[in-house]
Parts: sequence; C-alpha cells; structure tokens
Amino acid sequence: MLDFSFSELLLCFVVALVVLGPERMPAVARTVGRWTGKARVYMRNLTAELERETQVAELKKQIDDAQRILREQSQSLQNETHKLVEEAKPTTTAVSKPPAEHG
Repeated sequence: MLDFSFSELLLCFVVALVVLGPERMPAVARTVGRWTGKARVYMRNLTAELERETQVAELKKQIDDAQRILREQSQSLQNETHKLVEEAKPTTTAVSKPPAEHG
C-alpha cells in the first residue's frame, strides 16, 4: 500500500502534537485508529468480494465449456446413430411375379 518511513511518521506525529496539543492528541489518535480499522475491514471485504466474483466467472466459463462439449458429443452421437440406422435398413429389391398361366 503506502510506504512511509519511520522518520516521516515521526514528523507527522510531531506536527500533529504541535497543532492539536497534548490534551486533544489521544482522542484524535483513537479516531484515526478507528478510521484505519474501518478502511482495512472495507478493503478486506472488497478483496473477498472481488475474489468471489472472479471464481463465479471462472465457474460460469467452465460450465459453458462443459455444455458446449456435451452438445458436440450429443450431436456426434446422433449422427453416428443415424448412420447406423440407415445402414441397418434392409434394402428392398423388386420381386417380379411369375407370369400367370392361361389355361
């Protein structure tokens, strides 16, 4: 996140102590601590929500891929079944009747 060195934090503390005074400093520190805690919780929840959304998107993609494969396999199976049925049909040949005898 943010990269502050110890000297920068110390400088901020000294400026805050001079501006706010020693009597208001503990209350301000508590308030800043609460805000920091709330910000951390918010960021943790946001990160978790983004991870869940990413997982949902990946699962949807996997489901779509599986459905596409199933459709392709089903179509292939139907085509093979149709070919087998066509091959199994008996071929009809014309049978001629013998000429009738007149007599």
